Amino acid sequence: MILLKNILNEISSNKSYEILSGVFSDAPEYVFDDFVMSKNGFFQKELEKILRKNPDADEDDVAYEFNDWVELSWKEQVLKLNASDFTKENQKTMMQRKFGNANPNDVPNDEERTEYQRNLAKKLKPGTNESVIVLKLGNKFRLLEGWHRTMAILSLGNNGESDPTKWNKIKIKAYVATGSTVKNVW
Repeated sequence: MILLKNILNEISSNKSYEILSGVFSDAPEYVFDDFVMSKNGFFQKELEKILRKNPDADEDDVAYEFNDWVELSWKEQVLKLNASDFTKENQKTMMQRKFGNANPNDVPNDEERTEYQRNLAKKLKPGTNESVIVLKLGNKFRLLEGWHRTMAILSLGNNGESDPTKWNKIKIKAYVATGSTVKNVW
C-alpha cells in the first residue's frame, strides 16, 4: 500500500512538474523551483483543484487559470529595504513573528531556521544572500518566498528603534515581479 501511494505521489509530482514547467516557461528557474514548485505551495494546491475539476486539463487550461501569474516579468535585483518597504500585511506578519524570535503560527523549526539565516546573513556580504521572491506593488513589496531569510536580514538593521519600520535599510537580493497583472495576483 505504501509503495502504491509513493508511486501515485511520484506520478502526480511528475505531472505537476510537466504541466507547470510548460505554463511558467518564461519564469526564472529559481522562481519556478523555489516558488511555483513549492511542495505545499499555492500553485500545487491550485493545480490539484484544477485537475480534480477537469482531469483532462492541459497546459493551455492551466495557463488560462494562472494567466495573471504567467504575465509577470521577473528580474533579480539587490534592493535596500527595511520593514517599511513591505506591504502592511507583510509588516504585520513580521512583527507578530518578531522577525523570527516568535512563532505564533507553529511553523516547524521557525526560530531555528531564522537564527540559521541570521548567522548566515552576518557572514555574507550585504546583498549576496540567496534570493527572496517578491511582488512590486507600487512603492511596496509583497514577500512571497524567503520569509526566514528576509526577517533575518532585515533584523540586521535593528538600530535600537522599537519600530522596525525605522530600522536601518539593508541590502537584500530578490527576484522582483512587476507588470500590469501584479495587482491581480493575491
